[in-house]
Amino acid sequence: MPQDQQQALRRISDHMILQGMGDYLVSEKFSRFCREHEVYEIWGGFLGASGDRPELYGSDKIKNAFFLLLQHICQIRKAEFPKIIAGILADSTKKTADPSFVPTIKQDLIHLGYSIEDVEDSFRTMSM
Repeated sequence: MPQDQQQALRRISDHMILQGMGDYLVSEKFSRFCREHEVYEIWGGFLGASGDRPELYGSDKIKNAFFLLLQHICQIRKAEFPKIIAGILADSTKKTADPSFVPTIKQDLIHLGYSIEDVEDSFRTMSM
């Protein structure tokens, strides 16, 4: 994966984590989301692999595993990636996110090569 794509994925991951998604990522709700999107085993594998890295501790393990999951989904299911990101945000958010947050994620998706129309369509169904 080209460096600029990795950087855009890292920004998406970091922005989502900064919105307080850490608790969500270790919740049963996220586990259900992963099962529904057929990435449950992959998520578990990335969590385990991150846990095996001694330089990662605490929330850094979850952050690393989440980045790896996003990277995997982007590579394997590229066409669905914006919808999955929007789905994670919708599933994890109970209140309105920071107003600058969603446009920032959309911009990062555009930097990954998705059209404005595809990104807007993916986020249109969100209840934010």
